[in-house]
Amino acid sequence: MPSEADEQLESIRRLLLSVVLLLGVGVAALGDIAVAVRGYETLIQTVARATGIVSVIVVIVQIFSG
Repeated sequence: MPSEADEQLESIRRLLLSVVLLLGVGVAALGDIAVAVRGYETLIQTVARATGIVSVIVVIVQIFSG
């Protein structure tokens, strides 16, 4: 029988995963915005977009695997 503490910890875990998901989307969006503003792509914008996309994929896998 799961205790109340286990349910609270699971709720906190889901909340943290949601925050990381939103941060990843934000970082990827900032990379896209930087490309749109400058008109050309640099390494920093590419790394920002890649980091955001990878973090979103990892969080989605974590959510659906557990």
